[in-house]
Amino acid sequence: MATALLNEKLELFKKSIDDIAAVLKKTDEAALYVKPSEAEWSAMQIVSHVLEAVEFWVADLEALLVVPGAKWGRNHEHVRRLAAVDETVVSLLNKDDVITKLQNLVPKVEAALVKVTEEDLVKTAPSYNPNFDGKPLSFLVDHLIVKHVTGHYGQLVRHLEKIQ
Repeated sequence: MATALLNEKLELFKKSIDDIAAVLKKTDEAALYVKPSEAEWSAMQIVSHVLEAVEFWVADLEALLVVPGAKWGRNHEHVRRLAAVDETVVSLLNKDDVITKLQNLVPKVEAALVKVTEEDLVKTAPSYNPNFDGKPLSFLVDHLIVKHVTGHYGQLVRHLEKIQ
């Protein structure tokens, strides 16, 4: 792993995953499928999105380590992103499996981060998302993997407060 900073990011990622799992464990499973409004996701949609997004961004990170400078990313209309939050797809998920899948993300992220060098963190590449175009690899790690999960933990907590 490139730096102590990446170790810190991995620890923050682990904590966020543990926090999400703890909330899921103490929440009645039926409540996880309730949407606070038609415009908002259910808790299970949030978690399904987290699972899909982390898998996607880790794969992109690993690809950029192999082919530096390759075009990377996606926009909000990406088909797998949309499928992950589709209510029919989400209705098939259960709490215990989702918790296991969340916990399995930790070694996957760790395995990707150990491949990252200090030099990799500053490399840039074009992106399919114009907001991410030319961002360094550190952005992918920090914002799209670590802070993304942390942000969705907060969203999950706020969501459950709304429906209870």
